[in-house]
Amino acid sequence: MSFTSSQRGFTLLEVLIAVAIFALVSSATFTMLQQTIKASEQFDDKAAYLVELQRTHRLLQQDFMQAIPRTVRDEFGDVLPAVMSEDMNWGTAIELTRTGRANPLAKARSDLLRLRYFFNGEQLIRRTWKRLDRAPQAEFQEQMVLDNVKTWQVRFLAGEQWLDMWPINVDGSANELPSAIEVNLSLSNDREFRWLFAVVPRV
Repeated sequence: MSFTSSQRGFTLLEVLIAVAIFALVSSATFTMLQQTIKASEQFDDKAAYLVELQRTHRLLQQDFMQAIPRTVRDEFGDVLPAVMSEDMNWGTAIELTRTGRANPLAKARSDLLRLRYFFNGEQLIRRTWKRLDRAPQAEFQEQMVLDNVKTWQVRFLAGEQWLDMWPINVDGSANELPSAIEVNLSLSNDREFRWLFAVVPRV
């Protein structure tokens, strides 16, 4: 008795078609995976930058709200107002004296701090001095607060009037504080922010 097998192998054409389909599916899957990874990285970058924006806002708020009417002397012995601005190439620099300086090691020093914010064309920088009244070549520290900044401008509220510079005039009180400080910030991605900070007077 003889048996005839009905099984047969794949033809070359069938194999080629199967390989082509597999290649198309693999290519589509790889492309989708790449897009997913790229979208995830972009989301992570945006989330990280959002955290930096929130940290910048919180830092500005802490500094401005704790401004006090305390003048200082610069390297030449001249008196600097408690709050002052300076028109620079890239925007308005703001310098002030604030209280509430952290002292975790309980050192014997003042809780006052003199600081300055300025824009260098790309970054927002925060400069602080170790001592209020500065000797010649006084030491300072600089911290990059925010990167990818396009523009930076500051305004000051005096009564009901907004001013581009502070103090109001050179003959005014050097201890005078604005009622509020407004920050206008635009980023390299063309997003714009307007932050308003109240200045809480302290004696």
